[in-house]
Amino acid sequence: MEMKKWATSSVIVALAAITAVGCSSSKSADKPAASPSAAASVKPSASAAPTEKKVEKVYVYANGGNLTGATDSSKPESVEKVRKAIIDKIGIDVQAIIPPKGSEADKLNIMLASNEPLDIFMGSMSLHQSKGAVMPLNDLLDKFGQNSKKLWPAEWKGGWEALTTKDGKIWGLPINAPSAGSAVLLREDWLKKLNLKQPTSIDELETILKAFKDSDPAGGGKTIPLLTNYSELNNSLAAGFMDVGYGNWVDTDGKVKPPVLNPGYKDFVAKVADWYKKGYIYKETFAIDIATQIDLVKQNRVAAAAHWHSRELGNQFALQATNPDAKYVVADQLRGPKGLTMTMGGAQGNGWMISKNSKNPEAAMKYLNWLQSDLENYMLAFFGIEGENWKWVDKANKVYEKLNRDYLGDLIAGMTFAYTVQFRDSAPAGAPAFDYYKNFLTNPKTSKKIALADYEFKFDTKKLSDNIPTLGDLNRMIEQETIKFIMGARPIGEWDAFLQELNKAGMDKWIAAYTAEYNAVK
Repeated sequence: MEMKKWATSSVIVALAAITAVGCSSSKSADKPAASPSAAASVKPSASAAPTEKKVEKVYVYANGGNLTGATDSSKPESVEKVRKAIIDKIGIDVQAIIPPKGSEADKLNIMLASNEPLDIFMGSMSLHQSKGAVMPLNDLLDKFGQNSKKLWPAEWKGGWEALTTKDGKIWGLPINAPSAGSAVLLREDWLKKLNLKQPTSIDELETILKAFKDSDPAGGGKTIPLLTNYSELNNSLAAGFMDVGYGNWVDTDGKVKPPVLNPGYKDFVAKVADWYKKGYIYKETFAIDIATQIDLVKQNRVAAAAHWHSRELGNQFALQATNPDAKYVVADQLRGPKGLTMTMGGAQGNGWMISKNSKNPEAAMKYLNWLQSDLENYMLAFFGIEGENWKWVDKANKVYEKLNRDYLGDLIAGMTFAYTVQFRDSAPAGAPAFDYYKNFLTNPKTSKKIALADYEFKFDTKKLSDNIPTLGDLNRMIEQETIKFIMGARPIGEWDAFLQELNKAGMDKWIAAYTAEYNAVK
C-alpha cells in the first residue's frame, strides 16, 4: 500500500519477555502424573486446590511494524507484566522474538529455515506461502478462529481473498484492505479567505490553483499552488480521466495494458503539463524527496497537494503551532471528465501467518483469535496495562492516551486495519489522519478501483519478472518520460512517438506476460 513504503548496521533489541515468570503454574503442569497405585492410596480432601490450567507457549516474531521506528525498547519488567496478564486471561505464554533493526526479513528467513521456535509472524503470499514456509489455516480457523473470521468487514473485498489460493486454502489473517491513500487536499482556511468553494470539476480546481498563485496567501511569493510527486499525482487525479482507477487495465482486445496506454491518460498528462507551464505546480516537485515536501507543508507554503494523505494531514498539527487557522481538507467533491479522481488500489497478499514448523499451531490460532475477539485484549497486547501504560480518555469513542513508553507492543500480533479504525490516540496530531481513515481510505464511494483489483494479487511476480527482462527499464522509462511531458521537456505532440518507443523497449513482452497471468487466474 502505499502501505509498501515501509540501513545501516543493525543491532539486535534484547528479547524482552522473561520466561521464568509464572513458573509455579508451568512446573505443576509439567509434573509427571502419579502412578495408578499411588493415586488410589491418596484420598482427595475437600480443601484440595483445583487443578491449574495448562499454559501453552506461543512464539511471536514481532515484525508488525510497531517496533521498526522505535529508538528505544520496552522495559523487561513491563513486558513481563503484560505477559503475565495474557497468561491469566487466556492461558497462553507469549514469547516475543524481537527482530534486528534493518535485518528483520533476513532474521525471519533464517528462523523459518531452522528449527528455532516460531509460530506467528507477518508474512506474504508471494514470498512465504509460495515457498512453502507457512501452513494453511482453514481447519484452525474453523476450530479456534471464529472471531478472526468475523472481525474483517464483509465490504472490504480483497482481504481474505488475497490470502486464499485457488484450492480454497487460507494462508493468513488479513492486515490491510484495498485503500485509496492519495487525494487532492486543499487549505480550507485559504479557500475561505479567497471566498472559494470546494471544487467539483477539474476546471474549478484549476480556477482555485490560479487564485492561490495570483493571491499568494502565504505571502512573499512563497505560496505553492500545488505540491505533488509522480506516483501520488497519478493516484490522486488520473482516474478522473479514465474509466477505471490508475492501474493496469484490460483493453477491448482482451489484453492487459499499463495505465500509460489508456487513452484517457494522455489527456490527464496534457492537463497537468498545462498546469506546470502556468506555474500552478511547484517547479521542483519531481526532484525533491518526501522529507523536503513535508518541510514545505510545515513552512506554511502549500496551498494544495496531490499527495498521500498523511503528508498534509499528519503534519497539520505542527503547522498550526505557527498558523493556528491552518487546516487541510480532502477535495471529496472533485470529479474529472470520467468521474471520481481518486484511485483505490488492489488487495495485498500480506497477512498474519503461522509457520509450517510451528510446534503449537492450535495455541497460535487461539492467541490470534483472542486478540481479534475484543478490543480490550488487543489493547493489552499492543499498549500494555490499562491505567499503567495507557488509559482511556474517552472510552465511549475509543480515544486513548499513552502514559509512558515502558511497553512498546512486543507481544502484539494480529494487527489489522479492522481495529485501526476503531480507536485512536488522544494526541491532536493524529486526529486528521484518523478521520481520513474512517471517511476515505477504504470508501468505495469516493474512489475508483483499479481494473484488476480482484486478480492482480494472484499474479506470479517471479514469472512476470522472468518473462519481461526489461521490466525495470520499462517502468523507469514510463516515469521519466511522463515527467518530461509534464515539465515541458517533451511536447505533448510527441506522445504517440513515446508509445512507439515503449514498444521498441519491450512493451509487447510486458503485455503478453501480464495478459497470460490475467488469463490464468480470472
